[in-house]
Amino acid sequence: MADCTYTVPDLEASGDRLYGPRICNQPFVDYAWIGHAFNNTYWQDGWGFDDPCNIRKPVARVLNAMWLLGYSAEDYQNEEWSSPMLNWAPRYVREEFKGYGDLRAQCGDSPIARTTGCQQTRQWNEWRCTEGYNETRRSCREWFFLFRWICIAWAYIKRWVCTAWGWVSTAGCVLWHGTFGGGENITLYLAYFYPLGGGGNGDVIQRACTLVHEARHAGGKPHNAKFPAGSIYGAGNDGADSSWDYEGAWMYDALYAWWFFAAGTRTSLAMKQSARNDANVVLTNSFETSPGFVV
Repeated sequence: MADCTYTVPDLEASGDRLYGPRICNQPFVDYAWIGHAFNNTYWQDGWGFDDPCNIRKPVARVLNAMWLLGYSAEDYQNEEWSSPMLNWAPRYVREEFKGYGDLRAQCGDSPIARTTGCQQTRQWNEWRCTEGYNETRRSCREWFFLFRWICIAWAYIKRWVCTAWGWVSTAGCVLWHGTFGGGENITLYLAYFYPLGGGGNGDVIQRACTLVHEARHAGGKPHNAKFPAGSIYGAGNDGADSSWDYEGAWMYDALYAWWFFAAGTRTSLAMKQSARNDANVVLTNSFETSPGFVV
């Protein structure tokens, strides 16, 4: 942390002064720390490991986001998948982060956060194999019924070969990350905690949305497209999602912000308006094929 340079923004405008008192108790710190698999090594030396109530430091600023995630639904005890996203998002983030077991912090103003590891590879392979199988099965309907079995058999063979290759590529990924690739982890860079160089997260709701975004990556959804023309993220650059229906990290990011704006509790009007603005920035800049709506 001694090598990091940053400026703490207005604590009122960022929402940190609102949420700060709520995180300042040991039971919540323990819940968040264990539940999100913080790697202690990366949160010391100025990051706030020994000062979790100090809302100027990174630890408190990510804990604020975790508090927002955990308690913004009116009935926050209900985390069933059948409930609105405002309810189940904290459960989703906890489960995906614990699956990685290594939440880190690091200097840097770009990217804001990064998820590295093989869960993405594994689940991407599974999704690709299932989609390929289903597509072939659909095409089999066009075959003459006496020979349709050949097409169906070919669909099964394709799925088996795809799955086998998925095992091989995942094994290679695990070997790489375990030796040269720096391990499997979720890293929050300095720009996650502070607005730096014209980018980064300016307030608590943006930090919460980033946690949801990275959890979706950990859940097996890498970005699969390039940013569209006019995008603030750079037209033609990698990092977009193909569409809303892809149900990727940008979709989860915007959907959580949308729900927070519509039904978030224990917050402020300014924070809800920020959520709406954040959702619209994502909707208009982060999909190769525009969703066609704003919040």
